[in-house]
Amino acid sequence: MTDKELISKLTTLTNHEVFFGPQGFNNVTTVDELNEAQLGFGVSELGQSTTEDNLASEEAGCWQTAWQVIARDTELGDPYFVDTREDLLPVYTGFLAENGWEVEQVAKSLEAYVACIQLLFDHGQQTQAQFFPDDSTVTDEIILQQLKQQLIEVSGCQHFWQLFMQCYLDWLIEE
Repeated sequence: MTDKELISKLTTLTNHEVFFGPQGFNNVTTVDELNEAQLGFGVSELGQSTTEDNLASEEAGCWQTAWQVIARDTELGDPYFVDTREDLLPVYTGFLAENGWEVEQVAKSLEAYVACIQLLFDHGQQTQAQFFPDDSTVTDEIILQQLKQQLIEVSGCQHFWQLFMQCYLDWLIEE
């Protein structure tokens, strides 16, 4: 898949920044943003590959050469990325831990990821992260349970979306 094809799938989103409560996704929308998103993730600021072209870079815990960052978490800056070795372009997120990258699958495909992000926007329609719940905050338990189930079904990834919604519920309770 070319960079332009990847961007064309991401630009189907209503908003490139999507928030749900305190959590958010900042999705790339241009080829230039896509290239900038790779900086620090296998690409140096000079545009040179920082991963080895040998098997060592493909070991567990290392940033993989086939991972392409498509979005960032708006709070922590963690990357959301596709695995370009796979035809469906599954989407993952990860963070750098003591023993390397800890990775979690977010969606079975890029299309599923886009659908999940659109679902979040359609339910919350936030333009920025909320630090405290307000009158526009989704608090109805039935709606939240239905949304969680939709996210799991659309994404094909139960664990990430269960955790995402649990963090949202914890935020509601704490505030």
